[in-house]
Amino acid sequence: MPDRASTVRRYERAHEDTAPERRERLPLISQSGLESALDASELSSGSRGLVRGLAELATVRPFPGGGLGIEYGSLLKTAVHPDLISPHVNEVAAHLRSKSVDVLLVPGMSGYPIGAIYSFASGMPAVLLKKNEIRIDRPIDYTPGAFVIPSYTGEGDVVMTADPSGVRSALGPLLTAQIERQRDAGTVELAIRFAGADDIIDKGSMAIAISESAEAIGEWAIDSWLIDYRLRTGDTRSINASTEVVAWVTPMMKSYNRPQDHLRKLLGITPFAGLEITSLQGDPPAIGIEGLGLIGLHSTI
Repeated sequence: MPDRASTVRRYERAHEDTAPERRERLPLISQSGLESALDASELSSGSRGLVRGLAELATVRPFPGGGLGIEYGSLLKTAVHPDLISPHVNEVAAHLRSKSVDVLLVPGMSGYPIGAIYSFASGMPAVLLKKNEIRIDRPIDYTPGAFVIPSYTGEGDVVMTADPSGVRSALGPLLTAQIERQRDAGTVELAIRFAGADDIIDKGSMAIAISESAEAIGEWAIDSWLIDYRLRTGDTRSINASTEVVAWVTPMMKSYNRPQDHLRKLLGITPFAGLEITSLQGDPPAIGIEGLGLIGLHSTI
């Protein structure tokens, strides 16, 4: 039997492009001028809430695996602010429903807080793909759909794996309901429609990796569930199964890295993002927002 660790798919992260705000000499929107700028923009209420949150709580700093990045933990990871994110979450939930999504796939513990909130708001289950550090003293269970990718916030590679029990518990009721609706059919059609959800889409590498792993996760879930179903019921009908990734959702997307182009080209999906980040500035810290401009952060303005 081949070594699962040696055959698991590996992904590279694309180069982080240079933020262009210095060359364009964009005027800095101060804290005192932010509301006027938001009123003059065409940003949705959900996007405006995210802008207010970033302006108040975020900063810009270097990351070991990704160059200059946004530290937004107190907005989306370590604290929850319904007044700032609820409108955005409601917009995402509406988008997911419009795509008839069945289940969300969320990478890493940093993405899971907002992914779980999306799940509750939309009424769709979410499955975490856990980030595992590669260490010789800590064996990893390479579950279906596992893949290796360089860490963004740290050094070296990590393995992303789904919990089989979590996948089964999320998808079992869906498959049961589908087969119940087809109790009189000669051939049964089973389908799982996935969506990816992350706290930020930077270069699209993680989104592409998860989208491609979704097929293996979905196929394993259906095959595993069918074994139990046939043993329990004696149903021997022919069953056609399919899996598909139909959406990606995120509060923020670094549009200067063009991840939306990669996702459209490779997956045929246009990601739904609360904000498109057009540039980052470290001195003084500021974030460029599509449709708004360059906003100064609270610590400096």
